[in-house]
Parts: sequence; structure tokens; C-alpha cells
Amino acid sequence: MQMDKLGHGFTAYTLSKSINELNRWASGNRAIWVGPTYAFTYLMSLEILDGFSSGWGFSWPDVAANSFGCGLYLVQEAVWQKQIIQPKFSFRRSPYAQYRPDILGKGIAEQLLKDYNAQTYWWSIPLNAFASLPKRWGFLCLSVGYGCDAKLVGDQNAWQGFTARRQVYLSLDIDCSDLFPKHPKLKKVVSALNYVKFPFPSLEFSSDKTRFHWLGY
Repeated sequence: MQMDKLGHGFTAYTLSKSINELNRWASGNRAIWVGPTYAFTYLMSLEILDGFSSGWGFSWPDVAANSFGCGLYLVQEAVWQKQIIQPKFSFRRSPYAQYRPDILGKGIAEQLLKDYNAQTYWWSIPLNAFASLPKRWGFLCLSVGYGCDAKLVGDQNAWQGFTARRQVYLSLDIDCSDLFPKHPKLKKVVSALNYVKFPFPSLEFSSDKTRFHWLGY
């Protein structure tokens, strides 16, 4: 289902952006490579440590996912001087953790990291990138999400009557960095929420049917 790779990419992007913004605030250094460089180095060091662990092992696909996340931030800063494509995350507790709590997590803190059924990764793009909207609607985004359902075993898609399936979502979202254009300080505060997908009606496309959700997040 590749959910772990999406998690690697999202973490790499989030670290790249957060470190870069902190560096700009602390030192005034506008270099776009600082965040991605530190993020990739840190994640690579963790991957090397995993290589010495009998329970994990070094993974080139994980390195590729980390590189993609860092690169997504870096390329957008280089080309547009801002983040047009914004990776986001949402979590909603799934009913599957009760069947394999040792694998999917016993509590919400563990499930946040372990239960792929409860996670959705999104990519939000401002609607202004497609059509000219009034400035007051500049915060609205089109969002595409990816998740999975009934994934209870790491290396296979079927387990005791459960069959895993991929889920693709189409929804709206909010770009918090554009919520208060006339209030720079408030804008910076709410921009910290830009890593989280906001609840909106959504369409879900999967192998068995298309579903409508009043709140997709």
C-alpha cells in the first residue's frame, strides 16, 4: 500500500519546511537549502542506524521517499519561492487496531504512528492555481488524499477475512497561510496548522465503490 513510504516523504517535507522557516526567523538567512539538507542528513542517520538493527534494516526505498520529501520542498522554493503543493496529514481512529493491537497500536498515541488504516496523506493545491478567485477566497484549496483500509498485516493484503484496499480522496482544504493576509503575525501563527488537512466533504474512490463523506479528513 506504500503508506510507510508516504510517511517518510511527509516527515522529510515537514522537517525541511520547519527547519528552513526556523532558520529564517532566527538568523535571517534566506537560503532554501538549509532545511532540506538538515532534514535529509538527520533522516539518513536514522536509516543508517536501522541498518545495524536486526529488526529493521537499511532501506533504499525509504531513502528515496526521504529524498522526494526534501526535494519537493526545495524545488518549489527554487521555482515559485513558495509552496504551491502542500503535503498534509489527517488521522481518524480505525476499527482495526482492536484486532492486532500489538501491530497497530494499543492507544491513540501508538495508533497515530502504527495504524495505516487511520492515516490519510493529502496534497493540497490552491484553487487560485487553476482559476482566478476573489482574494477573500484565496485560502481555498483542492486536495487529493491517499489512504488504505483493512490493512492488518505488513507484507500481505489479506488476513482472516480482511482484504486491504487502497482509497483515493478528492476534497477541499484550507491554506492557513492565506487566511489572514492583512495580519502578518496572526498569519505566521495559524500557518503552523498547514500540516493538517481540514475537514471538508469528500469523495472516496476505492476498488469496490465510490463513497461520499460529509467530512473528509
